[in-house]
Amino acid sequence: MKEKIACIAGTPVDTAMGVQLLIKHNYDAFNYPSSDNPVEEMHFQISSMEEKYNKVLSILNKIKDNGIEKVLVYCNSLASAVDFNKLSKETGLKIITPLDVYIKDANNYNCLAIIAANAVAAKKIEEVYLNINHSMLIISIGMLPLVLSIEKKLAIDEIIKKHDLSTVCNWFYNNGAESILLGCTHFPYIYDGLVKVSKIPIIDPSKKMIELLK
Repeated sequence: MKEKIACIAGTPVDTAMGVQLLIKHNYDAFNYPSSDNPVEEMHFQISSMEEKYNKVLSILNKIKDNGIEKVLVYCNSLASAVDFNKLSKETGLKIITPLDVYIKDANNYNCLAIIAANAVAAKKIEEVYLNINHSMLIISIGMLPLVLSIEKKLAIDEIIKKHDLSTVCNWFYNNGAESILLGCTHFPYIYDGLVKVSKIPIIDPSKKMIELLK
């Protein structure tokens, strides 16, 4: 029997991406989006801590009631907006987020570029890295328009051109970045296109999230 895993993300689109990742690795996956679209999710993430915590707690209690014991938070900005360590202790659920990957990888870089969905996620990702690697340099940007293009499922080449991502990658490179972290779980959708236009490695944390889940 396949192990049951719940996937929480910001919108139905990235939740579905997380579910597909889990299915690919032979899990029985179930989707629990926290919002209906990226703009709604952005406003949710800047709401009060109490409102955010209670909403996610309600989702986790539904997951627990359905007999699921492990949760993959397939969303950087959601993981940045809520204390999932506290929620894990309160619910007894095993919860893995992208931030868990960054904690383990922090000492692997001297200068890292981050493309996030918004400043909320970029700030939290920077904090995770810098709390461990104090000498690390980080260059980060938030690109919600990029998220919206992926939500529309535009062609990868079209997205690369529309958002001038070759220039973005070159700008990171020219400012000394060793690698570019995809700090949003929407962004693996364009991974192959970014590899073609970037002079430095592109980091997709989803593979290491699966390793932590196991």
